[in-house]
Amino acid sequence: MTFFASLALVFVLVIRPQEIWPVLGVLRLLDVFTGLCVLGVLVEMALGRQKPLYTPQLPWVGLFVLTCYFITALNLGGGRGIELGTNRALFPSIFMLAVMYGARTLDRLKGMIWLLLLLGAFVSAVAVHQGNQPAQCLEKVMNDEGQQVIDLDTADGRECGLAGDCRDGIRFDVEWGCERLGLFKTFTTGRRVRWRGQLDDPNELSVFIGAIFPLLFALGMPSKHSERIGQGAKTVLMTISLAVLGLGLYAVILSQSRGGQLVLGTVFGIYFVSRYRWKGLVLAVICALPVVLLGGRSAAEADESASERIELLYEGISMFFKFPIRGVGVDQFADRVDSPIHLTAHNSYLLAATETGFVGFVFWSLLFWTSFKIPLTVLRRDASLTQELRSLAMAMLVSLAGIAVGIFFLSFTYKQLLFVWFGLAGALYRIVKQSDDTFHVKIGWKDVVGVVGGNVTILGLLYVYTRLKAGSS
Repeated sequence: MTFFASLALVFVLVIRPQEIWPVLGVLRLLDVFTGLCVLGVLVEMALGRQKPLYTPQLPWVGLFVLTCYFITALNLGGGRGIELGTNRALFPSIFMLAVMYGARTLDRLKGMIWLLLLLGAFVSAVAVHQGNQPAQCLEKVMNDEGQQVIDLDTADGRECGLAGDCRDGIRFDVEWGCERLGLFKTFTTGRRVRWRGQLDDPNELSVFIGAIFPLLFALGMPSKHSERIGQGAKTVLMTISLAVLGLGLYAVILSQSRGGQLVLGTVFGIYFVSRYRWKGLVLAVICALPVVLLGGRSAAEADESASERIELLYEGISMFFKFPIRGVGVDQFADRVDSPIHLTAHNSYLLAATETGFVGFVFWSLLFWTSFKIPLTVLRRDASLTQELRSLAMAMLVSLAGIAVGIFFLSFTYKQLLFVWFGLAGALYRIVKQSDDTFHVKIGWKDVVGVVGGNVTILGLLYVYTRLKAGSS
């Protein structure tokens, strides 16, 4: 029960069917499947099927959630502290636990990864279709938060090159947008492809696609030593995997995401070089080069975006040094930033430090580091572990490395998808522990000192960088 509920939970999280068919909204699918996951875990614990229960991530995720509650209540009062702490910290942690306890065997972990690969292929296909549609005129309306957003119901079929083309003799009092419309009520933003929900930003979409590539290499491209499938099946699987790889690369190109370029460079570089040495470097360049050459935005757009991000980083680091311990509270960055932009930090590390204080930042970073150290420790074990487990560990390690790079430019601190990846690492730990009781991932004082030192370094570099940029502007 837990496994199927966790699959459904991840499916709803990524696809957001209630946004495609609003009638499903009354079913509260995320809440239903979250509840089923919790119930399933409790039942399986009672039946003795959930062993071992512990992973080295649990202390840090627990401390991070408690810090979010405490810091937010300290700044905004108990009511808001409970509300925001639950929505932004507790629920993502439940997603992590759902994946970790749902994928309690190797076959179930592979099933969860296959689901992520299928979802990645799906959103890539939608993005590619979306990016190849002609741009159309759409009206902008004011939403409940006072922001102007595209109204899909106003699409009239008129093609456009710029938003100004839509004013040609028609309703000069209306603010127009000129975007590409895709399948399932999706549309571009600034002509950059995206999906919806957790992936409604082109940069978030590209990070997700980049993160699944190592998992695709591990499961979709079996090595010549694989014995569980025949040669014909290997050929078919390899062909499909290469098609998914090409589709994902094209989607990242259409997203025009510079962060996506960095993620792909990280993923391909680490994965191929670790496996094939200098030949792997050639493979990495071949895979990443099309995205580097064809992706990205024009110089003017890139400069404008960079300027905006620098301003947010400047205000964010100033806010941190003003409230280094108590922070400003979860989900408060945009409201507290002393800037007319009123956006969130666009840097997950700074966002964690600013909103939850330095202590919360350390707990969040230790959760990330522990999730990273689990597959790293698996790879450092002797040859007693199966090649399949080692291959999955390598894929997970590279995937988390790519995410670590990508979220440096995104506000991904509390994203459920990030915690899904933490859950994958936790599931890997439990599976290895079941087969080898001597397996341990110890987080000692050296790890804590290293994380604290890394956090101080990140904040120090951001401070110096933003001050230098401010001085030169």
